[in-house]
Amino acid sequence: MKIDIKDYKLLCHKGSGEYNEDIVRVCKYGAWILDGSTGLNKKNLISKESDAKWYVSWWDKYLYENINKDKSLKTIVCEGIENIKQEYLSTLAGIRLEKLDMPSASVAIVKFYKDKVEYFLLGDCTIVINDTNENIILKDDGVCKFDNMIFEKMKKLNNNNKSLSVKDKKDILLPYIIENRLKKNSEEGYWILEFDELAVEKSMHDYISINDELKLIISSDGFSCAYDRYNIFSVENIIQIVEENGIEYVNDKVRKLEHEDKNGLIFPRFKESDDSSCAYLHITKK
Repeated sequence: MKIDIKDYKLLCHKGSGEYNEDIVRVCKYGAWILDGSTGLNKKNLISKESDAKWYVSWWDKYLYENINKDKSLKTIVCEGIENIKQEYLSTLAGIRLEKLDMPSASVAIVKFYKDKVEYFLLGDCTIVINDTNENIILKDDGVCKFDNMIFEKMKKLNNNNKSLSVKDKKDILLPYIIENRLKKNSEEGYWILEFDELAVEKSMHDYISINDELKLIISSDGFSCAYDRYNIFSVENIIQIVEENGIEYVNDKVRKLEHEDKNGLIFPRFKESDDSSCAYLHITKK
């Protein structure tokens, strides 16, 4: 007996930024979402386009080549961090780095076994699981907690000047954003995929048994905002909505809301629209 992918749907759309720094992939051994973030010093030290795009592309290739190995996702990710750190530092060839220079990523990974699924989460990517007709959402709120502090400050700026763009407000509040970013991968901050193996021990990680079938959605926050921030849909019905209407339908609703609220008056945010990625999976035993 083994797991069979009965159906799957993928989406990976660029937001209002110059590059798409998300990646999504499904293979016969598992699936993953990577949501990259370039350093706040606005330096591209390793790529002509975006260090975050380089970073998630490296991880996508690495996971594709290693997820089939007889190792847990925590071990696979730990070994990946060691490898990418060596490659990153050797490519920089002695360039002095600050903490704000380094690219990072939120990540959600699922790995298939004969009768179970393993999951691994770091950052603000999301997994929604439908098991025995109940939807369960898995998400680390560490990043969101610090983002929400900035969003509250943006609301105060909105009260004083409703014509400020999302970018204007981000620029004004950049010192606070930098303060938060400096707390990544620390006990007083949040945990994310970067170059620190300790973050792996702080990940959300577990196994889910499969009786007959399992439906799940893995997504970056640019897609999950449809049901965990904007409340366009609920967690309880999001899998049904995707099955009946498709992933593009959900993404279009998000983009419509963001366009109508382009200055972030209703929903403060860091970009007019974020990169949006999602994978819907319906897996069964056969």
